[in-house]
Amino acid sequence: FYDLRLPEARQAQADLAREHGVGGFVYYHYWFDGRRLLERPFEEVLRTGEPDFPFCLCWANHRWTWKRDHSLEGRLQEMDYSEEDDREHIRYLLGAFGDERYIKVNGRPLFLIYWTDSIPDPKRTFALWREEASRAGVAEPFICKVDSFGNFRDPAEFGCDASVEFWPHAVETMIQRVREPGEVYEENQIFEYRQLVANHLERPWPDHKRFPCVVPHWDNTARWKATGARMIRNSTPELYGAWLEGVVRKTAAAYDPEEQLVFVNAWNEWGEGTYLEPDLVHGRAYLEATRTALKRAGARVPARNVSVGEAPEPASAEERNRLLLAKYEDLQRRYNEQLAFEERSPLLQKSEQRYEELLGEHNKLRHENGLLERRYADLQRRSAKTEERLARISANQPLADIERLTTWMRQLDDGVQAFLQSSRYRAGEKVGRTLDTVLRRPQTKTSADHLQDVLREYRAWSKRPGKGKDR
Repeated sequence: FYDLRLPEARQAQADLAREHGVGGFVYYHYWFDGRRLLERPFEEVLRTGEPDFPFCLCWANHRWTWKRDHSLEGRLQEMDYSEEDDREHIRYLLGAFGDERYIKVNGRPLFLIYWTDSIPDPKRTFALWREEASRAGVAEPFICKVDSFGNFRDPAEFGCDASVEFWPHAVETMIQRVREPGEVYEENQIFEYRQLVANHLERPWPDHKRFPCVVPHWDNTARWKATGARMIRNSTPELYGAWLEGVVRKTAAAYDPEEQLVFVNAWNEWGEGTYLEPDLVHGRAYLEATRTALKRAGARVPARNVSVGEAPEPASAEERNRLLLAKYEDLQRRYNEQLAFEERSPLLQKSEQRYEELLGEHNKLRHENGLLERRYADLQRRSAKTEERLARISANQPLADIERLTTWMRQLDDGVQAFLQSSRYRAGEKVGRTLDTVLRRPQTKTSADHLQDVLREYRAWSKRPGKGKDR
């Protein structure tokens, strides 16, 4: 966990990235008709001048919704466009474009558009931006269309200077999804990482300028489990490093030095399961693979610095093993301390006490449930006898008495049905999960008492003078 509102966290990220060859960060920029969201970290980077690390912006110009396709259903934040807003937007951006840390291509500030198709008239918008930049004495932005949402066309059609790949968009155009038995393969889109790497490295360059992208891994199950996730399985630091090295070599051969850009998705997209930051499974392996791939491809990599909180790399395998063993022993000690604390925790003692109370209520309910079942069986027997009596007297009984008996039978049947449907009766099978709810519902007892009243009234009627014994 870290908080990007803290300058120390931002500085630590920049130091870690620089140490492993990352040349700069692409910050997501949220602008909704003048309204900015999640803006504080970048605003402080811009205001304070720290960290001293290159950056550029990507306008995430999609509406916020609960649905992954950004449809109108379930809208959280709408995205609107207008000429007035275009002018206000570029005037805000010029402040960032003028920062000496801002990444530039041939002297022009690099700016990415996540969803070009959503802009009503992108050529008009971008022409207006370039006009405003020139008027302000700032170099015109170098605008890149992100290849997303099925739009992989020539960026010139939209008034853009180049495009940027953005995996896993278009992954299905490169490789087939994995088809194996099992529910997980039916409900989710799963692809093979090795196959993606091989196919991408063999793919020819397009006629237009397109900057490549690689992805260390991808699994957005945490975000899209309910509606079908997308995963790229079996990634390893070695495969990722080979992919990155191949892409860097191809880019260096195809473009001039000022245009040799390679993107990695992403630095810290934990919600989508793609990140270069260290984790508990791989440690810094993907960062080390990044540095190694860049060096092998001939890219300039800064000298390694000791990051905050990290010891220098030991010179020998024996020393590395010794440090790993020491780390393991420290983790084991912390685990034992935490376990001992939890055993002494008042919360645990309170939970145990509550468990004993619930167990007592559970046993009590089981006993009461047995009584209810016996009462129900007795009511069934009485109901059967009443039906027999009604059958014997129905041939010669006065109509009023027949109707009265029918009413009693209907009440009796309704009472039985109410009893069967009561939560008190159903608690027999679900006693453990619903005991609190059942104990708060007195309608079962009310229904049983009503049945007793009906039966008492019937007995009194059957004993009236003039009634036969068989009635």
